[in-house]
Amino acid sequence: MTAIEKIIDVARAEVGYLEKRSNASLYDKTANAGSGNYTKYWADIAPGYQAQPWCAGFITWCLVKAFGRETAEKMLGHYPYVYCPTGENTAKRQGRWSGTPSAGAIVIFNDSAGTASHTGIVYGYDGSRIYTIEGNTSAGSAVIANGGAVCRKSYSRGYSRIAGYWDIDYSIAESEDELMSKEYEELKQLISSKDDIINKMGQEIAALQAAVSKPEMIYNYIDENMPEWAREAVQWCADNGVIVGTGDGLGLDDKDLKWCTIIYRLYNKAA
Repeated sequence: MTAIEKIIDVARAEVGYLEKRSNASLYDKTANAGSGNYTKYWADIAPGYQAQPWCAGFITWCLVKAFGRETAEKMLGHYPYVYCPTGENTAKRQGRWSGTPSAGAIVIFNDSAGTASHTGIVYGYDGSRIYTIEGNTSAGSAVIANGGAVCRKSYSRGYSRIAGYWDIDYSIAESEDELMSKEYEELKQLISSKDDIINKMGQEIAALQAAVSKPEMIYNYIDENMPEWAREAVQWCADNGVIVGTGDGLGLDDKDLKWCTIIYRLYNKAA
């Protein structure tokens, strides 16, 4: 899924959300509906703006939901996007202001006096119309600011209230996703290598446990009667004074073989 498809999916899932009369039921789509401008969008991105118009806040929320705050802030060039004139000025400063629609672009509408006053996300367009998802609007063919709902809408491409389009740089989100994928693969390889080490250690321990679970025997000499896995370790222990035999031989049992092996391995790993 591309970054543009992702933002459109997030916005589309919000269609039908109604603003609330108070802070109650913010995360229910339709409960506590009213005209108080209370929304989950402000609650999540900028609680201090609660009870204020929220069309731009809705777009900020969608970007954060899709890509995380840090990436959303890079894409917007400021944070949060809450005021339509600021969005228009930022787009022009970035060199990303356009008169042509594109999927994922932020459309900005003027009021009757020619001031940026409403905004939405373009999810599609054709030769004659643009198709948008807007927060804080309502159904109808005209721009409706502060309408209280998330709606799908469409307009003629030549509609006089369209000020222009802010072509958000979605390559920022694509590169962030690529970096995260690379880090994820590196982490998987690291975990896999650690798992291999743990598995090998487990196999060694299991081999030792299996070896010492046999009926107890006494080993006086380092010969074919002593398990092959223990001979080198016992010889090393004898050569280095760790064990001392008697006139009757070494007198080692299975536990002694195990400890000789552990001492031998620990010493030689540390050396």
